[in-house]
Amino acid sequence: MIRLIVSATVICLLASAAIRADEQRDLAADVLAVFSAKCAVCHGPDVKKPKGRFGYVTDLARVAGNREMVIPGAPDESELWELVRRGEMPPVDSSAGPLSAYQKETVRAWIAAGAPVGESSAAGGPPSPTVEEPLHRPSRSDASSITLVLEWLSRFHILIIHFPIALLLSAVFCELGATIQGRRAPSPVVRFCVLFGAASAVAAATLGWLYAGNGHGAGMPYVLRLHRWLGTTTALWSLGTAAFSEWEERRRERSWGFRAALVLGALLVAGTGHLGGTLIHGEDFLTGG
Repeated sequence: MIRLIVSATVICLLASAAIRADEQRDLAADVLAVFSAKCAVCHGPDVKKPKGRFGYVTDLARVAGNREMVIPGAPDESELWELVRRGEMPPVDSSAGPLSAYQKETVRAWIAAGAPVGESSAAGGPPSPTVEEPLHRPSRSDASSITLVLEWLSRFHILIIHFPIALLLSAVFCELGATIQGRRAPSPVVRFCVLFGAASAVAAATLGWLYAGNGHGAGMPYVLRLHRWLGTTTALWSLGTAAFSEWEERRRERSWGFRAALVLGALLVAGTGHLGGTLIHGEDFLTGG
C-alpha cells in the first residue's frame, strides 16, 4: 500500500513537472512570437542600427539575462513590462502597430513565470500561431499628424544638446578668466552664454524625453532613466543660474555664489553628456574597448 502511494506521488510530481515544462515552453514560444512580430522591426538582429543599441529582442536568453530590463518573477519591477504596460513599447507610430491586451498579458506572464527561454532563444524560431495578432497593423500613416511631428522634432535632440554643453562650459572658462584677473563686473560674454545655454538646455531636455519615448535607449533602461532625470535637473539648474545672472547684472557685480552655481551647472552638463554618450556608443565609448 505504501509503495502504491509513493509510486502515485512520484508519478503526480513527474506529471506536474512535465506539464509545467510544457507550459513554460509554450510561454517562451508565445512571447518570442510577440517580440518577433512587434519589436524586431526596431530591435531585431537584422536591424543595422537598432534603437537604443538594443538589437537582440529575439534572443530570449539575452533579454531575460539583462537585469536592467527583466527581473524574472517580478514583472512590476521589470523595466520591459513597465514600457509595455504604459504603451511606450512599441511606440504608437511603430510600423508593427501596438500590442493587443492579450500580447501585453503574454509579456507580463512570461516575466512572472521567471522569463523561461524554452527551446527558442537566439535562433528566433517561427512565431507561434497561438498568439493573437490584430487584423490590421497600423502603418505610419495611421498615426496622428501631431505624433509624427513630435517624433520628427525629437530627432533634433542630438543636435540641440551640443549647445548647452558648449555655451555653459564656455561661460565657466570666461568667468574663470575674470576671476583670475580679479574682475567682479559681469561679462556680456558670460551673460550671453548663460542665457542661451539655459534656453538650449531646456529645449534639449524636452526633446530628450520625446526622443526616449520613441524607443531610443531602451536597451539600457537604467542609464536612460538616469540620463533623463539628470538632464532635467541640468535644465532647471541652468534656468536658476540664468536668473541669478540677470539679478547680478542689475547689481553690476559677480558673486562667488554665482560662480559656484555656474561650475556646478557645468558638471551637471558634463555628467548628462557622458550618460548620453553611453546610450549611443556604449559603456566603453571613452576607452574604445
